[in-house]
Amino acid sequence: MLPHQSRQARQFVILHARKRCVATLAFPGVCRTGIVFFAILLASHAACSAQPAADEAAAPLARGSADTSCSTAHVDIEELNYLGADLVLPTYADSVTGTRNRLRRDMLCHDFTYRVVSNDSIAASPQSSPVTVPSQIYVGQRPTWTTASYFFLTADLRSLHLPGFQLNTIAVISRTSWYPDTLEASKMMQAVLYKPFLHHRVEVKAGYQNNDDQFVGMQVGGNASSGSEGVFAVPQNEIGLAYAPLSAPSVTVRAQPWGGFFAKGGLQRSASPVGGAEDLHRDAAGFRFDPKGDGLLTLFEGGYKRDAQANAPATWVRGGYMSNTTRYLSAKTNAYTSGNRCWFVLADRQLHPTSAAAPTHGLYMGISAISVPSDLNAYPTYDELRFYQVAPLRSRPYDMASLVLSHTGYSRFTRAQLGAAGKTTASSLSTVSASYSVHIHSGIYVSGVAAYNTRPAITPRLPGAFTATLQTMFFF
Repeated sequence: MLPHQSRQARQFVILHARKRCVATLAFPGVCRTGIVFFAILLASHAACSAQPAADEAAAPLARGSADTSCSTAHVDIEELNYLGADLVLPTYADSVTGTRNRLRRDMLCHDFTYRVVSNDSIAASPQSSPVTVPSQIYVGQRPTWTTASYFFLTADLRSLHLPGFQLNTIAVISRTSWYPDTLEASKMMQAVLYKPFLHHRVEVKAGYQNNDDQFVGMQVGGNASSGSEGVFAVPQNEIGLAYAPLSAPSVTVRAQPWGGFFAKGGLQRSASPVGGAEDLHRDAAGFRFDPKGDGLLTLFEGGYKRDAQANAPATWVRGGYMSNTTRYLSAKTNAYTSGNRCWFVLADRQLHPTSAAAPTHGLYMGISAISVPSDLNAYPTYDELRFYQVAPLRSRPYDMASLVLSHTGYSRFTRAQLGAAGKTTASSLSTVSASYSVHIHSGIYVSGVAAYNTRPAITPRLPGAFTATLQTMFFF
């Protein structure tokens, strides 16, 4: 979704458009970037010696491992796994290429490694009447595919006499059959220096990055591989938070002084108040530092986070505030004004652990409440209730099921403008979605999602719509 477009353009933006992609095997010819990645990986495998046995490939490479051709001890590979973010990626062992393929082993000898993530989906509504592309109003009204692929390159900088420093870079390629669904881009998304202090009690990140992985924690279960749909909140993006595939110069500091209590703050150059398409138009590569008209976004978040333990269930409570000095067009006064802001509170709790041997398994419940000014933003409120279960079947420890209920308010000022122009409007959107994510193989997840949306757009006022989504995620 393009959450902070110009007032006229965002009248037709659909709230529940997420950055998803088509299953490459189910939709041949669409995910061109996926084909390229497979070709590169196959070529690298062909150039290498025979792969180790499956049980050996599943064992991660650790610091000082004797089973390595490195002349000196290398960094633990999991120390290069996207640290300092709310978003959790699977371990390197849980990837198609494993941890012990020749390319990754040779790279790790020099304390750096790669990762490629391909996120593909196709959505359709079985009840919708055929419409043309210009007439499409919501995701799935026509079969809608998206594809996004992310290239990670992460390096420990101790060989440059910077012990503890880590450089993380991410490039992205995204395409879609319906542009309001996903921002189409081929660009740098992150170039960030990360440094922990005091045994990770303090963490600092600085550079160009998207902050939707760093603040609020919108991912169901915090896990990138969950495949859970229904989380359609965009108020935090409307007020200028850089969201994938956008990037902006920023610095964030996270402190966890005792126990699970934490506080973090950040300064980010605001994303464009006109919208994500404008961001990409003026800064296609993602390196522009200070475009005219963009102010400063200040972010603060605090809370408590405890991972699941054998004698204590998982708990994650967070809340915070964001403020932006950028001038936005007010739908109330039709004048540009600064002071856009966002309040948010979220909480997740493990209700029923199901395995003493695997404390993370079990049933969870979560709530969310996000609010922004209704005169400056088309979607001023978002509330959510979610239930999800990790390993719903004992024989499938990496599967996940979820049920998400959400409600989004539509701005009364935006609706008044649309009504004055003779357009029909809806007052709000309620969504119920159920999903199940299956771990097919190391690094391969497939999710099926069924959702019902009561009013899928601000305008025109449409009846409720059922949509079905098939999603794949590949981790290389």
